Amino acid sequence: MRNAPLRLQLASRAVCTLVQPPLPLWYNDHYQVSLPSTSSFPMEKYRYIREALQRELEAAGKATFHESPLASIEDLTTVHDGEYVRRYLANELSHKENRRIGFPWSEAGKLRALSSTGGTVAAMHAVCRPGGARFAGHIAGGTHHAFADRGEGYCVFNDIAVAAACALRDYPAIRRVLLVDLDVHQVCSAAADCNGSHRPPLRESSHSGGSTLAQRTEATDLARAPKRQTW
Repeated sequence: MRNAPLRLQLASRAVCTLVQPPLPLWYNDHYQVSLPSTSSFPMEKYRYIREALQRELEAAGKATFHESPLASIEDLTTVHDGEYVRRYLANELSHKENRRIGFPWSEAGKLRALSSTGGTVAAMHAVCRPGGARFAGHIAGGTHHAFADRGEGYCVFNDIAVAAACALRDYPAIRRVLLVDLDVHQVCSAAADCNGSHRPPLRESSHSGGSTLAQRTEATDLARAPKRQTW
């Protein structure tokens, strides 16, 4: 990963050549979550990425940065089971359920989970509303391993599926949504489990190559990922 900063810089320049006016970006690294020392989750990466993008883009007037709002229960339940949402927010999940997610429950973690979805929904509205931005983004989220009735793999709520469902709900001109997942390990559960017959149509395209977990394991089964944790 020695060339990661260079790749980030080149990618940001390439994107911003297509974007006029400045690209609106949301972030939620202001919610600091203390994790056990045994956790392998790189919590600080979100702040590092946001700071790098701000240095590259904000001073040049190529992007604006906004704190991610908290997702509403109404938005979350466009795809998530209402009882699961209620139990998570009230800290009523079992130890096993929280271990499956990968994080011990905390108030800060709850706010982080809500803002991880809220920022993606905000970016969606920025693009979809009349006269909105051509592009928008969220420097967080991507929590595509969460199912409708449970979390997995460090993902509490499926922000991508929620934002897509809210777009279909709020903007009549949008009739279908294609989710393109470029993660290198496992496929997204958004279309598979957050898309019951009573929910809007979501379609998913997952792209992985080579000897990846996507070819060798069940999609979104990351229950073993946090096994080094001791909490």
